[in-house]
Amino acid sequence: MAHHCIKYRLTAEGTVPSFLDLHEKGVGGVFIVGDPSTASPRDMVMIGLSKNDDIGDAELIPTQADLQAYLESVGADWTSGNPGNPEETVPFDATVAAEWVWQRKLALDA
Repeated sequence: MAHHCIKYRLTAEGTVPSFLDLHEKGVGGVFIVGDPSTASPRDMVMIGLSKNDDIGDAELIPTQADLQAYLESVGADWTSGNPGNPEETVPFDATVAAEWVWQRKLALDA
C-alpha cells in the first residue's frame, strides 16, 4: 500500500477527510496555509499523508523536492521555536520540514 504526500482541506462538513492517514506515525494538518478565496471550513490548505492511493480531492505532492519547494514558497516568512532557547524563534527550515514529512511517508510505506 502506498502512502502519498498531499495538500488537502477539511471536508465541506468541517471534518478530516477519510483518505488521511491519522496513524501515530502519519502526518496530518501540518504547515497550514490560509486561503481567503475559499469559504470556511475549506479555507485552510494542509499537508498530510494519505492512507492509500485514494486521495479524494487532495493535490498530490509527488516528490520530496516538490514538497520542499512548496514549503519554501509558502513558509518564507515563517518561524519555528528554537530548541536551544524556547524564548527565541528561528527561520522556518523548509528542507528539514520536507525531510521530516518524507521520512514519515517512507516509514509508513515500508
